[in-house]
Amino acid sequence: MRSLQDWVYDVEAGPLRAWLVRFAVFLAVAGLAAWIGLREFNGLRTFEAMDAAQQARQIAQGKGFTTLLIRPLALWQVRSNLGEQAPAVTSFPETLNPPLYPLVLAAFFKVGMVTKTVPFDLSGEALKGFRVFPPDQMVLLVQLGMLIAATFAVYAWAQRQFDVGTGVLAVAFFLGSSPLWTHAVSGGATLASVFLYAISGLFVCLGVSRNGEDGEEEGASSILGWFWLALAGFLLGISTLVQMVHFWPVLGAAVLSAFFFRSQKWPMLVGLFLALGLFAGWILRLWLVTRNPIGLNWGFLLADSGRFPGEMVWRTYSFESEKAYMWQRAIGSVLRGFTDLLSRGPAVFGNAIAGTLAVVACLHGFRRPSAAMGRNLWAGVGLALLVATSFVQRANETEGHPILMALLPAVCVYGAAYFWVLIERWRLPLELLGRLFATAIALVAAWPVVARMVLPEPGPFAYPPTYPPIFLFMRSWFEPGELQASDLPAAEAWYAAQPTLWLPTTRSDFLKIHDRVKPVFSILLTPESSDARMYSQILAENSEWHDWGDLIRRQKPPDLPQAFATSLPPNNEYLLLSTVKRWN
Repeated sequence: MRSLQDWVYDVEAGPLRAWLVRFAVFLAVAGLAAWIGLREFNGLRTFEAMDAAQQARQIAQGKGFTTLLIRPLALWQVRSNLGEQAPAVTSFPETLNPPLYPLVLAAFFKVGMVTKTVPFDLSGEALKGFRVFPPDQMVLLVQLGMLIAATFAVYAWAQRQFDVGTGVLAVAFFLGSSPLWTHAVSGGATLASVFLYAISGLFVCLGVSRNGEDGEEEGASSILGWFWLALAGFLLGISTLVQMVHFWPVLGAAVLSAFFFRSQKWPMLVGLFLALGLFAGWILRLWLVTRNPIGLNWGFLLADSGRFPGEMVWRTYSFESEKAYMWQRAIGSVLRGFTDLLSRGPAVFGNAIAGTLAVVACLHGFRRPSAAMGRNLWAGVGLALLVATSFVQRANETEGHPILMALLPAVCVYGAAYFWVLIERWRLPLELLGRLFATAIALVAAWPVVARMVLPEPGPFAYPPTYPPIFLFMRSWFEPGELQASDLPAAEAWYAAQPTLWLPTTRSDFLKIHDRVKPVFSILLTPESSDARMYSQILAENSEWHDWGDLIRRQKPPDLPQAFATSLPPNNEYLLLSTVKRWN
């Protein structure tokens, strides 16, 4: 029978101590996630999040990887390559976003549909007192689930690679990233990338440092170690199916693992190339639909450029590729993007303090071979991702770049490890002083999250521009399959469940689609176009909304077939024009 002294030893220095720390971390993470999630969430806030959600619903309903959000540029690309064989807008293929994150959401949506616990169709009575669309809440649960799992991966990675103190500090850095929580409550695919990088980082650590309970020397080849490395390579590789830009760091990881991992390179390479095989299937699908191996992703090279300001490139239907000068603009974009990313510094990773420490840690010689191998791998992956991101960087992110945030787990682990190295070099007279310094730096790094927890709660809706009750109420005015147009198409496609055309840049493009592709039943204008800029900017010659200035000023144009108009709440800032009047 175990004595009290044995239990005390287990709590202070034995295995029970590690489990108590893990349990404490779990309670802290779960409590923080519940507090921030329930307090700040007011529905899906971003274009990307609503776009992914409506794609997931299409999959869950058995309609394949199709989209209700019709980008004019995608419509032009598909029709110019497939001609009369082009699919109808009611079953239009998604050619921009990879399918992994929508597939994950679709699995949860399907469970909600089968169990009837997540209603997608709300009655007029249910809209009274409406606050959050139930499927939006499921998206939040998925996001917070990935955040909690990534947190434990960060702790386990840091604790296994270094020690418990590094694990706790790494978690403090990770949860102290305000952009991480912003992405979690906003929706979107960023958390999926963070989760995959965190799990793959943990498995790489387990694979290259098999010196634990089995007694093997560090770096020794073992069946279990090879399994962890193969799984790490696969999980890192499928990040390409979340955001295609991750192909370049994945390719870099393959080269680096072949160079640094020696005999352990084969399982890592097998996992990477298995994932890249799935990615090749996605590339093949894009080629069959668009005759372009990257689908519509080339549009990122031109987005928000001098020739296509704002979102104009996605809203262009009569695209003239010979006048786009794509490669010249791509070279200029990468130079500007790389310069902008460097000027913003380590804050692009989601935590400025952890990022600074991690950058310096890349120059530190870690004594443990596995730590040095991991540093080389993730530094190379980070550099490849930084260069790839510069091609699509536009100086409009205010905190934590949504692509580079994938590196946050590695940044937190190696940043925390290097800070403890600094504390050891200070040779403080008391160990307690080192812990106090670590606690102080953790509080400073996490201060943005602490501050947001005491700020006033956000409004019931992410308005402006999105007011979900209006989109849900308008469902009764539309027939299934009718094509709509909007300046906020992701919201209408998601909440109203109608195929929605992103309002083309020019009036002539809109009429071409209306006359030659499919009649457009309605046009919905929201504060997305009217509140974002002054009228003088809207009417400027190079403005993306120049041709719609009269409608934005609520002047009814005589050349549109949508002859019936009505203003909608809140504050009559929504304007709906339609070919037929279906409201009372």
